[in-house]
Amino acid sequence: MKRGIDQSVEKTLRALLGEAKVLIRPGILDRYAGDALGSFRAFHAAPLLEALPDVVVIPETVEEVAAVVKLASEHRIPLVPYGGGTGVMGGAVPVNGGIVLDLKGLNRILKISPQDRAASVEAGVILEDLEMALNGEGLRLGHDPWSRPIATVGGAIATNGVGYLVAKYGPMGNQVLGLEVVLPNGEILATRGVPKAAGPSLHHLFIGSEGVFGIVTKATLQVFPLPEKRSLSALAFRSFDDGFHAVMELYRIGLQPSVVDFAEEPPFLPSSPHVTLYLGFEGLEEEVKALEKRALQICQHFGGTDLGTEKAAEFWKTRHRLAERYRKFLLNRPASTRRRLLSWPPFDYLHVALPASSVFEYRRRCQAILEAHGLSIKEWSLWGRPEFFSLLIYDIGFSGRKGQERMGRAVDEMIALAQDLGGSMEYCHGVGLKLAHLMEREWGKGLEVMRSLKQALDPLNIMNPGKLAL
Repeated sequence: MKRGIDQSVEKTLRALLGEAKVLIRPGILDRYAGDALGSFRAFHAAPLLEALPDVVVIPETVEEVAAVVKLASEHRIPLVPYGGGTGVMGGAVPVNGGIVLDLKGLNRILKISPQDRAASVEAGVILEDLEMALNGEGLRLGHDPWSRPIATVGGAIATNGVGYLVAKYGPMGNQVLGLEVVLPNGEILATRGVPKAAGPSLHHLFIGSEGVFGIVTKATLQVFPLPEKRSLSALAFRSFDDGFHAVMELYRIGLQPSVVDFAEEPPFLPSSPHVTLYLGFEGLEEEVKALEKRALQICQHFGGTDLGTEKAAEFWKTRHRLAERYRKFLLNRPASTRRRLLSWPPFDYLHVALPASSVFEYRRRCQAILEAHGLSIKEWSLWGRPEFFSLLIYDIGFSGRKGQERMGRAVDEMIALAQDLGGSMEYCHGVGLKLAHLMEREWGKGLEVMRSLKQALDPLNIMNPGKLAL
């Protein structure tokens, strides 16, 4: 892969976009050299985070994106799409240098149709801005991640992210009706923005693909009516098992929560609640009242006790606080600084998808793996569904590079265990650089299929190289 760009390419970029939208200052290049993946959590991939782009461009139309892509294809220059910079897997790292395309210039909400329950928006639109615009039309977005104040529509689609409302609305990809994508040769592909089109759903090729097949520039999204009523409860359980059985019973009988956030946090002190379930419902008033009543009865049957509306309200009010802090203190810093600041304390988190019947076994065997590596658990949790299992781990006795290697080995073992139990290694944040080395184990024969698609669409391998092991 060719590294660097010559002056003629730079001159052409300026002619295409204008002086102000082509950036080459070292400080700017460092700012766009990565996302929210710290050096520690990258483990074996940490050296790849040091890469810098050769140039940053800020196109404002799909035609400008297409012109940049076509130019890059002609000169075999790598391209990396950049959204809000909130990814935590290194998906925005320009491992081979080249051009970073900051899509924040494509920030127009093109159409909101209450009658169609759909919105057409450009990829650089901030999720929070879209949510506010939809609310003004009596609608809402079904995707509400922690990063909503700064993450973009395109980034959410590229990682197929999940948020606090995944229990009701599913991951971001479920809400995509159609896409406009710039292909690696600079051509523009548009799929039909309706709930069902003839033949295979081609737009699904680009959902969760992290930009390796093309750059999403516009999306038609399914949106939803603002609910007549919302309810949110906070409940404490005696044990993880009790709370898990309560959640499982909700799903067994077909109850449809909008929010399920369930966590056990040490220290496991009998004197204070350490297993907490935040459970929410939304919809028609009669529906919510009935669902809430039945759900609380089930939770009480499994030993759940109400912690009060104030605790539930505080949880919901502060759910985006981490993003607000990230925007204030880290987002606009150089990537090298972010990597360093995000590497302390020494911790990592896993978000695996499992058959619900395997959760207890997985939890038990993960505990053994952590003990064998001298690591501690900070949290066991579910987010949205019983199958979406997460854990937060940390290293009390951190010892530099050896500690990083130890945690990296433990994480790989726990991911492999999830795969062996019939699950998937990540349901929330994508693959990026961090998990690319496990893609063959994850996909098996499917990786050959994906590589064939990559070769057909991007034979020069210019689209976000190094991601998804493609």
